[in-house]
Amino acid sequence: MIQHASTTSPANAPQNRGLTAFPLKVLAIVGMTCNHACYIYWDYLPPEVLCVLFGFGGLTFPIMAFLLVEGYRHTSNVARYARRLLVFALVAQVPFGMFLSPGLNVLFTLLVCLGLLYAYDHMASRMRFWMVFVLVTALTVTCDWGILAPCMVMVLRVVADQRRRIAYSALLPIAANGLPALEQLLAVPLLQNLAFALYPLAGCTATIPLLWAYNGGRGRPMKWFFYAYYPAHIAVLGLAKGLLLGDWSIASV
Repeated sequence: MIQHASTTSPANAPQNRGLTAFPLKVLAIVGMTCNHACYIYWDYLPPEVLCVLFGFGGLTFPIMAFLLVEGYRHTSNVARYARRLLVFALVAQVPFGMFLSPGLNVLFTLLVCLGLLYAYDHMASRMRFWMVFVLVTALTVTCDWGILAPCMVMVLRVVADQRRRIAYSALLPIAANGLPALEQLLAVPLLQNLAFALYPLAGCTATIPLLWAYNGGRGRPMKWFFYAYYPAHIAVLGLAKGLLLGDWSIASV
């Protein structure tokens, strides 16, 4: 997800301390796989397993949003970056629509967020930009992580202090999803409700110190793998459920 303009940029310089983009991408991949496995196999997994998987799943999007903004900062070609997102979003929509949701997948959401980042830097009128932002953000309601994603990405772009922008961005899903999930858990104390609460309260919260540890380095490249893995793992999980369990239904939660 993260790109860099050249091999001599500071983001590619060797770093001795902290985390590069590579382990963050690995964590995002693990969390994404856990999260989608929960949804696809919801009816077949013990509640205890759902809690563990959803807890890891909460790592995914805050990391993806952060890496998108870092990628935008360092890319030498925004148009090429957008085309790559669009191509893989279209490819991923097939397994996503078959096995997870009738809405649009998260790569479309990230593509919209990339467009908003570009607009923020190139529109002369701030008032006009924020009007566009409100309209475009409202349109993402049909996308995975819609509404929240553009807000998180813009916080990561607008807030000057790195530690604050990471914390403020993660606090958005913690507040918007975590507090209602916690209220539901207190009202109906079931493990399934605990699983939904752990996603933002444990997973998203854990991304704050992880992203604070980011040292600006690229680390081992995995650009194409990161993009290709998204549609591939959904297809594998969905096909396995259909072939092994005879269940071809779309995720029901």
